[in-house]
Amino acid sequence: MAQITLKAYYPWWFRYYVVAVHTFAYLAGLEADEEVLQRHARAAKRYREVIPTDEVQQ
Repeated sequence: MAQITLKAYYPWWFRYYVVAVHTFAYLAGLEADEEVLQRHARAAKRYREVIPTDEVQQ
């Protein structure tokens, strides 16, 4: 049976998005809505297939 190994990651721009949201909220005297950020994180999550090499298997 074939086994597929996946690795979860966030796109490069997502970290900048989170920093921008927190920075704007701080400067405006507001609080960032963590529930909304968590929903956005779930939507932005990506997966890539990890191809095992012979070195790892030994």
